[in-house]
Amino acid sequence: METSAQATCPFHAPSATKAGERSTSVHSHRTLKELPGPDGLPILGNILQLDLTHLHSILEQWAGTYGSIYKFRIAQKTVVAISDTDLINEVLRKRPAAYRRLESIEPVLKEMGIDGVFSAEGEQWLRQRRTAMQALNTAHLKSFFPTLMKVTERLKKRWDQATSDGAPIDVQEDLMRYTIDVTSNLAFGYDVNTLEGKGDDIQRHLEKVFPMVNRRINAPFPYWHFVKLPADRALDDALVAIRKALAEFIAHSRERLAQNPELATHPTNFLEAMLAARDVDGADITDEEIFGNVLTMLIGGEDSTAATMAWMLHFLTEYPDIQLRVQQELDEVLGSVDVLHDMRDAERLTYLEAVSFETMRLKSVFPILFLGANKDVELGGVDIPEGTAIFLLTRKCGMQEREFTAADQFQPERWVASPRGQESGHNPKAFVPFGAGPRLCPGRNLALLEMKTAMAMLFRNFSVERSVGAKPVAEHFGFLMAPENLAVTFRQRTQFVSQETGHAEVLGSCPSMTVGA
Repeated sequence: METSAQATCPFHAPSATKAGERSTSVHSHRTLKELPGPDGLPILGNILQLDLTHLHSILEQWAGTYGSIYKFRIAQKTVVAISDTDLINEVLRKRPAAYRRLESIEPVLKEMGIDGVFSAEGEQWLRQRRTAMQALNTAHLKSFFPTLMKVTERLKKRWDQATSDGAPIDVQEDLMRYTIDVTSNLAFGYDVNTLEGKGDDIQRHLEKVFPMVNRRINAPFPYWHFVKLPADRALDDALVAIRKALAEFIAHSRERLAQNPELATHPTNFLEAMLAARDVDGADITDEEIFGNVLTMLIGGEDSTAATMAWMLHFLTEYPDIQLRVQQELDEVLGSVDVLHDMRDAERLTYLEAVSFETMRLKSVFPILFLGANKDVELGGVDIPEGTAIFLLTRKCGMQEREFTAADQFQPERWVASPRGQESGHNPKAFVPFGAGPRLCPGRNLALLEMKTAMAMLFRNFSVERSVGAKPVAEHFGFLMAPENLAVTFRQRTQFVSQETGHAEVLGSCPSMTVGA
């Protein structure tokens, strides 16, 4: 997804560019002091204007006012916010040499025991990245597909039972269960099986992590070192429970390695590869790095993919004609089966993939990337000192009319035909839900395959409507952006459209209904 880009200045001296404009020339470099931005208070800066649960939308609104590069302050710390597509791609392309994750992220995550590839920098990142990429490569995903199918059938069984009983479904919770089960099987070779109620506790504890990461990295000082609020104490309890569960994963993998020495040279998952490197090859991997990477993979594989699928559900209830088109494609590709059984068929689900891409463009679960400058840099005609925080507004750059025609509208069709570039109203560089450059998300292929497999099962077997009397769906930011108030009604499909005859044919059992909230 990475493409080269020449940085352009998003403003002309001496005043900021209007929102949506892109400058073509730079007369002179400017300093941070000369950047536009919202007025703040002495000492506090703009902190009282920042609601962390809606941080992304506040920063996007400011971009509309102050342009595609502006500044604000969290207490005494200056932050540069960027929503220009070319500048975002330039920053991502120059990682990890010129830019790194926000400096406050690493110590916050280390305190939580999340000392893994996500927060690592430099040589430590390179070493851990190779292992992560090996575990998540295409060849491994192909061998893993039967397990993915098994977990998907569990999810179908859970929803079949709920609709038969008329029981309520918490869709977002079930999707998180699904992604936990997939990730634990793929990355650790350990079947947590939360879908059948055998690992409920770990899911409950994992839900507490990302919101607290968001709170702590944006705090003006580490208040939790001095006083623990109820949320901090709940996080501490959750981390203790998570570490206990992860110890089981690691013990299970060590036992497998001991019983099958050949796994040391041909590991079947991410955890085996790390343990083999540590215990067999003598690599410099600490216990904390092993725990940190296990936790990183589990959290990263759970929340982001589940939230994206929840947003897909939201859009397909809002646009029933698009849902029908998805179902027609599934009827054609899956034939008489009700769950995706062949990984090659996933490649044929081009419209479902288009729906997922359009969902990620409008509802990117990571609408902000929190970075910082490793050294003094010049970016878009602005001199940015080493250590300056840089927030990339990645969702905002893909919602601008100059990048995508009818940018505020949900139009999956824009992804079906191959985009020819910006002149066609479709700029692929402005679509960065998985990042770009050297630190492109290693779990991208897994996430896309999970979404196709789960959503194919869902819309092949059920039709989904917005629940009567449901509150409007809202965006809630907690390091990632997930839907709030998502309430949908499931109806089992009893017919499908035959592509051969064009007529409805029997698909399954009698319809029943349940509510997902």
